[in-house]
Amino acid sequence: MASSPPQRAAAAALLLVAATAWAAVCYSCGTSSSVKHDKLERRWRTTAAANATFGDPGHRHLRSSIQLERTAFKLPGHLGHNLLEWTDPPAEGGRDLPVFWHILKSGGTTVKLLYAQCYGLVEACETGALVDAEGAQLQQQQALPEEQSQRPALSSEAAQQNEYPSPWEWMQQQISPGEEDNQRQRRLEQNALRVVTAEDGRKYVNVDVTTPEGIARASQLGFASSQLADVMFTPLLIESADALLGQHRKGRLFALFRHPINRVVSIFYYLQNAMWEPTYSPAYADMTIEEYATSPYCESNWMVRSLTGKMTGPLSPEDILVAQEVLKRKCLVGLMDRMEESLVRYHNYFRFGNDAALQCAREHFAKKGSGQNTHRHPKLDPGSEAWKTLQVKNELDIRLYDFARELFVEQGNWMKKENLL
Repeated sequence: MASSPPQRAAAAALLLVAATAWAAVCYSCGTSSSVKHDKLERRWRTTAAANATFGDPGHRHLRSSIQLERTAFKLPGHLGHNLLEWTDPPAEGGRDLPVFWHILKSGGTTVKLLYAQCYGLVEACETGALVDAEGAQLQQQQALPEEQSQRPALSSEAAQQNEYPSPWEWMQQQISPGEEDNQRQRRLEQNALRVVTAEDGRKYVNVDVTTPEGIARASQLGFASSQLADVMFTPLLIESADALLGQHRKGRLFALFRHPINRVVSIFYYLQNAMWEPTYSPAYADMTIEEYATSPYCESNWMVRSLTGKMTGPLSPEDILVAQEVLKRKCLVGLMDRMEESLVRYHNYFRFGNDAALQCAREHFAKKGSGQNTHRHPKLDPGSEAWKTLQVKNELDIRLYDFARELFVEQGNWMKKENLL
């Protein structure tokens, strides 16, 4: 006998209740040792087309679907809470902060410059603190002659009578009436969050979000709620998510990836001469790439370590899964060897600027060899011993890079479906 629609609906509801109860029983009985410390999340997620748009409302919709998700790995720090899912709709009023994860020697400097130059965005990186410090020094130098001219001089009559001021009086005389106010104003400006402009017109927030100390200072100045930055660039993703993002403004992650071995080789040749870099060591100058590959200076799975917060010590098989989970859920992927296509994706996804800005980026920054931090160096033979050594040292990063390339294809298909490409 055929059942009626109400009967079928009731049966489906009973099956759902039974499945939920069975899942709760299984979870309470215990989990495998590899994930016992992680919270098992099961959630229904509905993405409504009417509420999920990129660009103009009613034009570009995210997928509308109902799916049961099971997340077996808890993301480190506040990555899970303070970074949006890459498929999440944008917040009202553009409150989301695009966060570029700067993987060194992977085209990040080029992306940073093109958004400042072609798009005119206000950036939070390391440059703002440098521009601010240079501006403060220049102001001090300009103010010094004027302040000195305002200081009272000892009269000739007092000098003849040997009436010299006391040490305290002399100190007071060195400070003109307006100088103390100027010094106080400069101190206030140094401790205030604001946008500074470089000589070439590029704009930055006056902080450094590329170091732990700089991130701590930006947090103390209220960066998270300031809404001053249009985009943030940092290699310290976990630290930035913990201190600079939150309830007032969540981040939307994007990054540019390069093959890990090519990246490490590029770092080596770059650091042989980059004495201005904090990671520079004189030991690099006389090394060969073969010696570097076996030295303690050589990078080992930097990307996976950064995404899991394990910068030292051994990595576990679970760590690569956590790193993949971060990219899969949170990151809009770009590839250095497909720079132009990546820039188009960023442009359409974030709606940063107009067509003229994109054309500027394509002409001046997307072509091979147009990078702003490039340097010529010998290529490493994939069959060499040095390549094999680097391959072993960066095995997990290579797996993550391969995973990122797969995501690049999948995200491209999704963007085409949503008319974003």
